[in-house]
Parts: sequence; structure tokens; C-alpha cells
Amino acid sequence: MRNVKARMATHQVELGASLHQGGNIRRLSRRLADPAQSTWASLHIDLLELIASWVLASDLLDYIRFRAVCLRWRVMTPCPRGRGVVDPCFQSRQWMMFPEGGGLYPGHPGLLGYVRFFNLSTGTFVRVRLPCFKNHSVLDCPDGLHLLRHNMTTAVRLLHPFTGDVILFPPLSSILLQLAKLGCFISDFNKIQHTRFVRASVSVNLVGTVSMMLALTSLDRVVYASTGNRQWTPTSWKMKHLYSALPFGGSLYVVDGGWGLEPSRILRIDPPEDSNPSSWSVIPPQMVTQCPVELLRMPQLAECNSELLLVGYDNRHSRIVLFWVADLLKGVTTMQLTSIGDQAIFIGGRNMVVNSKSLPSVQGNSITIFNEIGGGLAGRGTLPLYDLGSGTWSQGFDGHFLERPMPRPYSLVLHVATCCQRLFWNSGKIMCFNTDVGLGAEE
Repeated sequence: MRNVKARMATHQVELGASLHQGGNIRRLSRRLADPAQSTWASLHIDLLELIASWVLASDLLDYIRFRAVCLRWRVMTPCPRGRGVVDPCFQSRQWMMFPEGGGLYPGHPGLLGYVRFFNLSTGTFVRVRLPCFKNHSVLDCPDGLHLLRHNMTTAVRLLHPFTGDVILFPPLSSILLQLAKLGCFISDFNKIQHTRFVRASVSVNLVGTVSMMLALTSLDRVVYASTGNRQWTPTSWKMKHLYSALPFGGSLYVVDGGWGLEPSRILRIDPPEDSNPSSWSVIPPQMVTQCPVELLRMPQLAECNSELLLVGYDNRHSRIVLFWVADLLKGVTTMQLTSIGDQAIFIGGRNMVVNSKSLPSVQGNSITIFNEIGGGLAGRGTLPLYDLGSGTWSQGFDGHFLERPMPRPYSLVLHVATCCQRLFWNSGKIMCFNTDVGLGAEE
């Protein structure tokens, strides 16, 4: 809240300067003095700031609606446009692009330039006009921002879908050139494949420079670039097996998977320091903790209630076990979670946590996971769901999707599951086991 008030104080100074320079102070004063706006519009500035900070902490779109109530509320509160990427307060973390299905990928002419988004906590839907999807594909969604790749040039854009703010980054093709200098040569057949599956982490320094790190899961490496850079910089070191990656607090947390009885490690990769960014590529990642292999197999990272959560199997691969990463850091390995309340975790190419209270057909206190355990993709063609309360497996939804997508109408849980699988999320297709799909506008 102090950060919001500080931005509002800065906004007041900027507002006063702009009003005096623009010569519109008299017209604005007359409108603010209108008796029709003398009720809610006349709230004391301290109370107005307090309400605005509460609304903004809840949801960005609620804050935008708050500012639209009257002219005075709009004038006296900071505008998110122009600050959507550089100011974390204005990022839309709970919003996810909605997979339409039916071949309607983002940018499809039938959508008329509109893209739908839904809120993972409230289940609210909004529709936004985003013409840039005509020639871009979505790669990831860090902190509610959308990482776009130009289909022809591979240039990267970081887009805020609700403010329209865009930050430009170098083409992904420059990654391949830099890797070649390190002796890592990639065939033409695999070039698109290696830059398709990325996890991004975004950070902003004190002077407003935006840096982005990309975890290349198929290459077991991380690359970074900042605004103004002409190319991506890869790490000189390589992980054993980049099994899972998650942006958290401006850093990138990854699970470096071990094989057999070798424990996996949770690593933290920080963005480059402002004083010496050139040394970033040679600095090894910081080990946060080791995953106890006797308690946890095939670990995955997820963010739940603003904390890091580790999800995996027990030794017999018969049930799911969960740990808070903070407990593992303290050496506490007996505190396995048995409840996450109304939250539901989806483990896939992208790990997501949603609120089941607002999303019909999503079961709370559960984990939906994409693999062969519990009769999964390689079994009966169903989506396995693990109930933490009873410790039992069941199907995530009725029906099979082994050879082709489920018949319509699609349940909301199937759309959420599609968001976890990036092959389908941007393709206009709903998730099925047959992965012979394109990338939407690239088809």
C-alpha cells in the first residue's frame, strides 16, 4: 500500500505540472465543481487513495473500473497506461488468455481482432482487441504479461494485454547464433522446437530497465536480454536436466532433475546486476535446496498463495506429495501438505493454480497431472486427478481424448487444462493426446 501511495504522490506532482502546462485547469475546475459530482466524487483524497490501493491490490481491471466512475477519481489516481510492464502494481497476474477451441487461434479472422481472457481466481471473462496477434504467437505468460514472437522475424515483444504497453526484445534467432559460439549447434529441424517451449521471468530495475530471462527447457540453458540489447545472452553453463521452471519474485526458479536415486536440485537464477551485467552468463545458479529423493520423485514447482510449492510423487509413484519450499529450506521434511483449500493445481507444460470456488467443474483441494499415472495419457486416455483429502485418483472429466479432442460442449476444466499445454493453448485446438498441431497463426 505504501508503494501505491508513493505512486499517487508522484502522480499529483505530474498532474499539477500537466494541468498548468496544458491550460485546461479552468475547465477541469468547473467540471469538478459540478453539483452532480458532489457526492462520491467529493471523497477526501486520503480516503480515495486508500480505496484505490485496496482495489488495485485485488485486481487491475477493478482498478480501471474504479477510475472510470467519475472524472475526479480518474484525475486523482495514477493511470496504468504506460506503466503496465515497468510497474508491478499494474501487472495482471491472475489473468490468462482463454483457449477458444474450434480452430479459433488468437488472430483468427473470425475473432475480429479480439482475444478473450479469464481470471484464475474469480472466473471473470473479458474481451480485448489486440490486432498484434495477426502475425504473432504467444510463447508464455509471465506475471500476466504476454510473451509474443513474430512469426517471420522471431522478434520478441512483451505485451500488457489491458494497457497495450509493449517492450521490444531481440529476435529469438540470435539465441541460436550465440549458442553456436559455445559449441552448441542446432539443426534447422530443431530450431523452432527449441525456441517454442520457454518459461520467462521479467524484472525491472530502479531506473526502469526491463530484463527478461528465458528458460530453454529443451536445451537445459537460460538466456537473458534487457531493453536496448540486440541479442540474447546464454549461460555458459548447462544444467543436467531442466525439469521445471517458474518465475517468482523477479528470479527464475528451476528444478534441475536428477536421474534414478540422484536428488533433484532447486536452483535460483537471478537477473543480471546493474553494475556488471556482462558477468551474468558465467555466474552459476544458486542452489536453494535439494529435493529429498526418498520422499519426492519427479518434482515440479508451483506458486500457491504467493509461496513456492513443490509437487511430486512418493517412492511408489502411487500418490502425490506436496511440500512448501520454505519448509525444505528449514530442513523440515515431515510437513507434507494434506490440504490446499479451494485451490486446484494443474501440472503440465505450464503449472497453474486456480480457485475452484469461482470456476465451475474444477474440483478444489486437488491436483490434475499430465502423465501416465492414474490412467493418464498413456493409459485410458483420461486426465488423472488426485484428491488430496482422500488420497485417491479419479478422472479430471468424463470421456476420453486419446486420439482426438473431446466432443463439444467443452467443460471449463478442459479449457484450463489446455492452458497448461502450450502446443494447444495458442493453436485454436483443445487438448488431446495427438500432438500433431501447429501454432495458430503459423499454420
